[in-house]
Amino acid sequence: MLHLLSELIGLNRGRVVLPDPAAGDLAIRHAYGLTQAEIERGRYEPGEGITGRVMHSGETLIVQDIDHEPAYLARAVPRSTLPTGTVSFIALPILIEARIIGVLGVHRLRQRQRSLGADLQILRTIAELIGQVIHLNQLIEARTALLKEENRTLRAELEKKRQAPGNFGIVGEAPQLMEALGQLEQVAGSDATVMLLGESGTGKELFARALHLQSPRRDRPFVKVNCAAIPETLFEAELFGHEKGAFTSAGQQRIGRFEQADGGTLFLDEIGDLPLPVQVKLLRVLQEKVIERLGGRKEIPVDVRIVAATHQDMMALVRAGRFRLDLYYRLNVIPIRLPALRERSGDIKLLVRHFVSQLNQRHQRNVLIAPGALSSLVSYPWPGNIRQLYNVCERIVLLARGDEIDEATADFVLVTEAQGQAIEALASPVPVQHGIADATGDAVRTYQPVGNGERAQIAAALVAHGGNKSRTAKALNLTLRQLNYRIQVLDIAVPRKNRM
Repeated sequence: MLHLLSELIGLNRGRVVLPDPAAGDLAIRHAYGLTQAEIERGRYEPGEGITGRVMHSGETLIVQDIDHEPAYLARAVPRSTLPTGTVSFIALPILIEARIIGVLGVHRLRQRQRSLGADLQILRTIAELIGQVIHLNQLIEARTALLKEENRTLRAELEKKRQAPGNFGIVGEAPQLMEALGQLEQVAGSDATVMLLGESGTGKELFARALHLQSPRRDRPFVKVNCAAIPETLFEAELFGHEKGAFTSAGQQRIGRFEQADGGTLFLDEIGDLPLPVQVKLLRVLQEKVIERLGGRKEIPVDVRIVAATHQDMMALVRAGRFRLDLYYRLNVIPIRLPALRERSGDIKLLVRHFVSQLNQRHQRNVLIAPGALSSLVSYPWPGNIRQLYNVCERIVLLARGDEIDEATADFVLVTEAQGQAIEALASPVPVQHGIADATGDAVRTYQPVGNGERAQIAAALVAHGGNKSRTAKALNLTLRQLNYRIQVLDIAVPRKNRM
């Protein structure tokens, strides 16, 4: 801009003077037609010279003849370097949102064909543009500084996590979760048998893998067996293997899961479903550290660490005669209880963001979750725990229109999810945590699925409040959005509002 002023219009030696916070004075920051030495000399105390006055008052000053104006200092550009004729100097304030942030100054030859008014109009336009450019640069610098600070913080957190024991993909910060991870870390270095207790979907396999990865066996196999998924007749062959010809379909020798896990970790999921005959043989393996393949007579030594998991009450199974007490004692050396998701509701936002990021990559999408949608997910009771949360997140990522998962999409998926749940599973919703607010500043509401039994109650409330939806929603302890959704799903006629 200063170049164009000089070359095209003849307003020469333009300079932009800005405050120097470090020195506490004003300095030339940008110039055209000035040497480096002239730029370095162009420093002014507040209120000093023409430049200082403009910076102080915010008024445009015009020096008709610099040779007859004592306030003109000629500090940056010596008079001897200027033309011999009459030279004027014009200084204008540079503003950002009515705040003076600098001064634009130019020299002007007195003998000109263009009028002073025309030049002033151009200079005012240029000063405004310069202000916008400087403001934009300040915003960019502030944003860049913020990003750098966030980057430093993230690097520090990553370094902190690198030095601290790893969570191995386990997301969350709840005290109950941290306690379980702490117990896991304590026993990871031993060969003690660990029993993971918790509801279905709480991430028992992930904990078992974390235990394996923190143990000295980390470079050896991690083998999983789902005891609930194997037919009773195949259990022995699945765990201990079989020799060729051991039974009709045994066309060749096959090693079992214990041999596959030799030197590593064997994860027995849903151990409560293990048949009693297999329990006897498992107890022998734990005691003697040897197995025999089905149809074989040779004892094979195995070095396996057992991690068992169940969602059942093992002592109740023992009392019912469905599980051996001696085997229970062998497996229950180190019991670790995994918290249900409703016990760590503060982790739901972290889990949702983590899952959405994973699912974006998996399904080639790039969606973000809106605060309202996040609040709806936090308020749901999640009887199926983390597994259910992941499935719902996958559904809303696939159903989201555009680049954002909005509240309506999340609520639609949650309503369909709730309709597929047993009534008992939703009987105890997550209580509102006082003092914890969602992104909009409102306390998180408990999730309330739609039921046909609500039709009469909602219709009566609408009539009682003269068709006013806001009052009706408040009376029913619903948000306006929740009320509108129920009116639509249940096809309720809304009476006309009473005119007062």
